[in-house]
Amino acid sequence: MPNISDLTKQKFVYLTPYLEHNCFKFEGVFMKIKAFMYLTIVFAILSFIPQIVFAEVDPKDPNSIMKEVESRINGDRSKSRMMMKIIDKDGRTRTRVVQSRSLDFKEGTKQIMYFESPADIRGTGLLSIDYDDGQKDDDQWLYLPSLHKSTRISSGEKSGSFMGTDLSFSDMTKADPKHYDYKILKDSVKIKLDGGAEECWVIESRPKTDKAKKETGYVKSQVWVSKTKMMPIQIKSFIRKGKKIKYIQFKDIKKVDQLWTTHTIMARTTRGKSVESTTILTFSELSYNNADVTAELFVQNRLEQGL
Repeated sequence: MPNISDLTKQKFVYLTPYLEHNCFKFEGVFMKIKAFMYLTIVFAILSFIPQIVFAEVDPKDPNSIMKEVESRINGDRSKSRMMMKIIDKDGRTRTRVVQSRSLDFKEGTKQIMYFESPADIRGTGLLSIDYDDGQKDDDQWLYLPSLHKSTRISSGEKSGSFMGTDLSFSDMTKADPKHYDYKILKDSVKIKLDGGAEECWVIESRPKTDKAKKETGYVKSQVWVSKTKMMPIQIKSFIRKGKKIKYIQFKDIKKVDQLWTTHTIMARTTRGKSVESTTILTFSELSYNNADVTAELFVQNRLEQGL
């Protein structure tokens, strides 16, 4: 299915036991480590952000459509600030503010992010080298100001909930269309978007390889793809474990440097008629082609300098 990342191949959900056992035995530190994981959601959104020129797409061929969606152009040398709100079923809200920088390179994307708030986790940072080759593990380092050093993080499963949010790491990862079966459910449907109506295809996506089934945890997904923007407008995913349904909506879509850019994402998980949790991501100060976003930012030594 389409990813919320190129946002991307972030694979940290399984890291909590590893980090707790191996890296963070100091009192109070492990609570802070959980906060850093919210950083990786930033990776995910950037993959939904831009699209300029579309290749020749066969409007009757779902594989042609989804190949174009997955290969859309991303903005390079980006800066952004993101506010994250996670709302549980009892209405309790947690808020985080994160700043991010990203840079394309030959094999993929480099990204560095820091928490700005809350105060107890300010300066916590994450450096990720995200490879386009899905068979190659990404490289990630975590920096905790309280320890004054960074720690390399290993990769793992992506289908689980990301630190209590409504997003999994597969949601943040660029999907390889060769691992999925697609079919068009509806050739034309209009949905409300930012005060208007967007004409979309509705395409069913089913993982067909063992790798895709394991990584996504989805039985299938339904994807509303904009015919004018060639990007997902909303997604409905059927989760294999727990008989849950996840809804993801992309809102406040407008151009930044001529690239269609999503500024708000809402993800909601339901079981039956009950809403279990909601995650809202709001992006601000997002820009591309920044001259001061250079390769020197994306190294371990720079990560350890903090904010």
